[in-house]
Amino acid sequence: MKDKSCKFSYISQIEALLTEDEKDMLKSIYAPTVVATPLNDSRRDICIMPDGERRSYGTLPFSNRCSYMSSSNAGLSWELHYARGMVNSCTYFEDADIYITQTDTYNNNNGLGQGLWVLRSKIGPDDPDPEVIHLSDDKFVDSYLPQKSAYSDRIWFTAQCIDRKTDPLAPTAIGYFFYSDDYGKTWTRVKMPSLPEFEVVYPHKGLRWSKASGAEPYAIEISEDKMMMIIRSPHDSFYLSYSYDRGESWTEPEPSDFYGTNTTAQLLTLSDGRIMCFWNNTRPLAEPNHDLTLPPVRESVKIGASEDAFTNRDAAHAAISEDGGKTFIGYREILLNPIRNNTDFRYVGGIASSNDKSVHQFQAFELPYGKILVSVGQHQSSRRLLIFDIEWLYETEASEDFIQNALSCITTHTYVKSVSDCQIARVGNGHCAWNRAPSAYLMPDPDGGYGEALSISKHHDERLINDIGGTTWNFPTSKRGIVSIEIKIVEKEARFILSDRWYNTCDPHAAIQSHFSFELDKDVIGDGFATVDIYYNTEKGFADVSSNGTHLLTLKMTNPCPVGISYLVLQCDTDGDSKGFYIKSLKKQLN
Repeated sequence: MKDKSCKFSYISQIEALLTEDEKDMLKSIYAPTVVATPLNDSRRDICIMPDGERRSYGTLPFSNRCSYMSSSNAGLSWELHYARGMVNSCTYFEDADIYITQTDTYNNNNGLGQGLWVLRSKIGPDDPDPEVIHLSDDKFVDSYLPQKSAYSDRIWFTAQCIDRKTDPLAPTAIGYFFYSDDYGKTWTRVKMPSLPEFEVVYPHKGLRWSKASGAEPYAIEISEDKMMMIIRSPHDSFYLSYSYDRGESWTEPEPSDFYGTNTTAQLLTLSDGRIMCFWNNTRPLAEPNHDLTLPPVRESVKIGASEDAFTNRDAAHAAISEDGGKTFIGYREILLNPIRNNTDFRYVGGIASSNDKSVHQFQAFELPYGKILVSVGQHQSSRRLLIFDIEWLYETEASEDFIQNALSCITTHTYVKSVSDCQIARVGNGHCAWNRAPSAYLMPDPDGGYGEALSISKHHDERLINDIGGTTWNFPTSKRGIVSIEIKIVEKEARFILSDRWYNTCDPHAAIQSHFSFELDKDVIGDGFATVDIYYNTEKGFADVSSNGTHLLTLKMTNPCPVGISYLVLQCDTDGDSKGFYIKSLKKQLN
């Protein structure tokens, strides 16, 4: 059996590079803290050098030259450099003293053309003439850096192949697992089964992007005889597959408890054996009838071969498992899209950086002192490098009064009617994106105090996709808990929703798709501010609602909830306009 400590030796090497001040700075980071903006969309562009130096590769905004950011202090600060070699981002395998990477059709700065190649080097990222091993002429894309087993010499990476031969208009994305037992000299590839296609069921009125929407598999080692793979899907959850022979065969993929649609997840094995998952625990808006969309969309959108607009890529999440991936703890937002409220979302930042503007796609590493470094997102306006403490995922309570964080920790945006579709040549930079507008505002305390309160109302505006006002708030997941809302209802009703995933604040179907929902008006809770408490228990399938200590109603859970509740959605969705309600504070605790 191999020495597992070799796999994680870089952690002590990083620590050895830190000054005493830097050690204290790193130890002081707890909640997710942004430390930089990576040069490329997150997935596979960060690598670790043998001495612990961290490099993040990409292209500088002011030049078209391959470059990298370098950090020798665990990501606390970064310096810019031009890249001098051909290998660039890669994995160093200490056992064989060799650097290995692969170049696919998208990740190609080397002039190798369409296909898939492995690069091997004794020099490292700066090697101008590495050994090049050709694996395929097919269009492989979205590959990840190679990883190594902690128990053998086997290394592996995953990628997907885009097959346009069967139907050029509706290509198929097929996931593959590549493995090598001789440090990259020869490779075996294992084809993963295709996932079922998306079907139009309520509340959808058209096809979701399901043909070639991406598999983008990512695999980790759980134990000596078990591997786990997470697979992107067009459905409402990611799929999981397992291998019990070191990746040579895989179980039929099945839906998981990780919710998310047409986004990319990543897994991380920690030095103590725990497993982390990074994904977008988000629900997009229902698909419209694309035959009636104005302006019209291309035929590829109508048949599910491409996307009209991404409405589920504005919140990134993390969770941790202590039982080999059977159950996870946390389900916490690590980053909300910094430009999620931008009224010029489609054009902000220009097209040079990336077409998509999102916080989907991840690459994560363990740091000393129980910290995690994560690269997340696409486009320089949205993507970020951040650090947080693993213990932050274990918190069970949360609160928000908008004083310290203002609106930075909640979602409030709705959508402006925009040109849909990903045909960039027709509409400029608006790739699968709609412009946004806020649907909630911080306003002076309606009772005349010195503070502020969140105002949520409903007013007809033909420029928006609908008139629903609202906010979405995340807290640590649990199967039992108390969510408290300090609220003043001014006119008509306020809608309360508890869910296990992020919803757009303007989603008209959030209530029926979630687990608990109800409406209250001021005739029930009074004219002033009141505290509405929701005591929920998903194991027993009910929730009790009270106001200022008086029981109001008992709710029955309306949909299965295997992982617990982690979201509160508040909406003003009344019949006609409404001045709505004010929120002073939000709180979640265990009961």
